[in-house]
Amino acid sequence: MTQPDHPPVSFVPLALLAVALPFLIAGSAPPTSTYFNQAVAFGGCGVWLLIWALTARPSLAAQPSSAPTKLLLVAGALLVAATLTSSTPWGQRLAPLACLVLAGALMHATAAATRAARLDDWATPLMTALLVAGLLSLVVGLVQVFWPELADGRLVSYPTIAGRAIGNMRQPNQLSTLLLWAAAAAVWLGVRERQPLAVTAVVLSALVFGVALTASRTGSVGVVLLALWGLVDRRLPRPVRGLLLAMLPLYALSWWGLEQWLSAHGVMYYGEDQLKKTLHGDPSSSRGKIWANTWDMICSHPWTGVGVGAYNFIWSMTPFPGRPVAFYDHSHNIVLQLAVESGVPMALVILGCTLAALWQARPALTVADDDRARGARTALFMLVMVGVHSLLEYPLWYVYFLLPAAMLAGWLTGLVPVRPAATTALAVSRLAGAWRSVWCATGALALAGSLWSTVEYGSVAVIFEPDLSWGEPAPLAQRMAKGQRSVLWGHHADYASVTMAAKPEEVFAQFERPLYHLADTRLLIAYARALLARGEIQKATHVAARLREFHNPASADFFAACEAPGAEPSATPFQCLPDPGLPAEALRPAP
Repeated sequence: MTQPDHPPVSFVPLALLAVALPFLIAGSAPPTSTYFNQAVAFGGCGVWLLIWALTARPSLAAQPSSAPTKLLLVAGALLVAATLTSSTPWGQRLAPLACLVLAGALMHATAAATRAARLDDWATPLMTALLVAGLLSLVVGLVQVFWPELADGRLVSYPTIAGRAIGNMRQPNQLSTLLLWAAAAAVWLGVRERQPLAVTAVVLSALVFGVALTASRTGSVGVVLLALWGLVDRRLPRPVRGLLLAMLPLYALSWWGLEQWLSAHGVMYYGEDQLKKTLHGDPSSSRGKIWANTWDMICSHPWTGVGVGAYNFIWSMTPFPGRPVAFYDHSHNIVLQLAVESGVPMALVILGCTLAALWQARPALTVADDDRARGARTALFMLVMVGVHSLLEYPLWYVYFLLPAAMLAGWLTGLVPVRPAATTALAVSRLAGAWRSVWCATGALALAGSLWSTVEYGSVAVIFEPDLSWGEPAPLAQRMAKGQRSVLWGHHADYASVTMAAKPEEVFAQFERPLYHLADTRLLIAYARALLARGEIQKATHVAARLREFHNPASADFFAACEAPGAEPSATPFQCLPDPGLPAEALRPAP
């Protein structure tokens, strides 16, 4: 395929900053282990979008959008509307809103560049960055499994489970998806640049071995999808198709080899435990229970949902005697999450737009130009991969997956043939100017927002890590007070305040933000005691009953009084009283 002139700016360095680097940052500061990864992804993509918009030719911005691109923009706009109309604390909705807006702008920009045949603007840099991120993350995984003593927390995150790679994202499932994205990038780049098959074979084999290092069952499904891609895609060269099919037995051999090697060195390969869970235990790892709980919540709130961002609070405050014992802030299934938070009608419309967009993108998969068709099929495979992951977890709630996925969607929909619109030159010029303004404004705001967010995050991080302060750290009370003024991250400071307060009822208004973030044992105990001190005994008893359902060892002292013999009924501690079974909405904290 003939390419137009290269842009005056090479976007590969920007892609490495915006896409590769976020997957590789090992350093962290409490209370969020992946904050810097996500902030760099958000700000880096903003810089890429801004520089691209400033250097793009005006004619590029006037490219007509395909129907699939428009449908995805509608789905994104509906998500924004659902987030705006939620009743959860505003500051905790601001970051998701910003991410959705940036994702939409990136998708539209990538689609416009693709329609203008400028793959070097977005698609090629994106795939290059993902391949670099995958290969360097493979090195991280090798260190974590074979030389864990070399992990320093600065270049390589400390491994949390012996014999299992977690990458610098600290999650094996996320690492496996990145490695499979990198494998797809290696295939596309290798075919497009006519690299020797041996090079592609070595890269693919290494990346698939890396997936085995994660012992991720999601990764196992991804390797099967990789083989299926090779089986069904006749636009790929025959040797490459054979190579993709060979990855499945190579993966099985890697599992066996890792099990043998690690056991010989006194370490259990985590894949063995995963296999036992799948065959003889709970194959869903408690996901089945959380899905059942979520379905019950959907049935109770079918029309408008519980509100975007309210999932954890409503779930924590709803009686579920058979609930999983971990504290979940997500249903681990994107379809259920949309339905429970936005309501079934809104979820159906959003999912309908998304599926219709994919259906209408079919012409991109069958165009006569092999290069365009292979690009569309590669993008589709990568979107399917992260989509399957999203049915089991929530990777798209992480900026470093959401924004590349938006670019992939723009690449795919931008390859759909579009009939030229019958519009005047003036209308085209105005449209081009409008879109360039949107891209520039969005990119600039994303960069400014990431810097502002990092400053605000620092004001909260020093509460938990005083050494992060410039100079002598201020007293804890002052650090908490300053952190509470943060719009984006003040809920962490509120959490510290209410859980450390001798009389939590005196700071009752500060419960709202942390309760809508993640209710855990300390927070629920403090909330129950605050309600009791305010004379709201039924509410206090209800919260205690919910905490009991988690069977958390940290709550043993709180419930120890219930085991004391011979107490008078009138003196029964509130946490030992029968559950009043109040509706979850009645437990919303109000001054």
